[in-house]
Amino acid sequence: MVTREARQWWRVGFFGALAACNVSAARPTTAVHIDGGASADGGVFSACPAAMLVASSDFVSTNISVLSPSGALLSETILSSGSATPGLTAALSGDVIFPLARTPGEIVLIDQFPNAVLTWVDPSSAKVLRQMNVGTGFSANPHDYLELSAAKAYVTRYGSNMNAGQEADDGGGDVLIINPQTAAISGRIAFATDGAFLPSPDHMLHVGSDVWVTLDRFDAGGMTAGDARLAGVSTSDDTIAWTVDLAGAANCAGVAMAPSGRVVALSCTGVSGDPTPRSAVVLLDATARPPTEIKRFDVATQLSLPLGYTLAFATETLLVGVTLGDQMAGRNDFAYTLDLGSGTAQVLADAGAAVAFGDVRCAPGCGDLCFLADAHANALRVWKANGSSLDAQTSVSVDPNVGLPPRSLGAF
Repeated sequence: MVTREARQWWRVGFFGALAACNVSAARPTTAVHIDGGASADGGVFSACPAAMLVASSDFVSTNISVLSPSGALLSETILSSGSATPGLTAALSGDVIFPLARTPGEIVLIDQFPNAVLTWVDPSSAKVLRQMNVGTGFSANPHDYLELSAAKAYVTRYGSNMNAGQEADDGGGDVLIINPQTAAISGRIAFATDGAFLPSPDHMLHVGSDVWVTLDRFDAGGMTAGDARLAGVSTSDDTIAWTVDLAGAANCAGVAMAPSGRVVALSCTGVSGDPTPRSAVVLLDATARPPTEIKRFDVATQLSLPLGYTLAFATETLLVGVTLGDQMAGRNDFAYTLDLGSGTAQVLADAGAAVAFGDVRCAPGCGDLCFLADAHANALRVWKANGSSLDAQTSVSVDPNVGLPPRSLGAF
């Protein structure tokens, strides 16, 4: 349980041996028709989404469902690993996630490892519009996608190519610049390797004229990591405008923007086996360029568990996140709330198992609901924000006829 990849491949072996509910057979797809559009922005649920997306997976195959912002099921299967829809040349693997930011009018899927394929889907027809391999000859492991315009998008490639130079744009450890309409590469923004630490670029946020990129900075074996780093990429000329190191924090993959747009929170997991945990929630001033640290919360010590890779603002002053359990140690995953005023973290839910909780996403000002993917319960847990707290939870079944556990959440 060092990186998301190490944790995931343990799950592949464990659940792959047990999997009996995958969607290798073709599933009927259902389109969705939704009035209203969405604009590209820096957070999944900043402004109001047209619909919510759920990727359910047993780490062998994947099913994509669409829900209304209130949690009503609109399409149990808009695409799956068993789909044979026109335009789908690379079938979905069991490692599919959504971009942090939504894409106006389209569903974008990131098939991470080993496929390294982006898939664009028209929700109104359930048809694949196009696919693009961003691997350029190596295991690129894309982690995020951010569309800046109809002709320009960024893709973070977590993997670094140790044998680069065999073809164009094959370095990895970068932000790949693509034209999403033509599915063509137009360049790359490379991040420097720092001694043994590779850049490991992860999530992106569009803040003003910059795109913030979180750099996890793991070594090639994924066993150690440097302090976390943020890089600001100028969207005007695709150059690195600034970098900020977060001393004493590591592996800060979870990122969320406050409803006001003035504050960004990072969930730093740390590295297993470190003499110091380096796991905390870090608040940054998004109005400063480069950003400055406002405050740090030692949530991991309060809850006696390392923090997970997902984080969301339920309100301007209330965060929702998850902790990482450990099956070997008999520790379950927890969901928690963090009151930014008092600094108090409270357990919100016990998963009843380790390796159970996936993404958490909230919609402050748009129904004020928070959704948490719970693979152990095979459902989404749902809470409504009420001032400085969350109301009692309900649950939503995502794919009752497919039966795959929900993992990743997104929106369009």
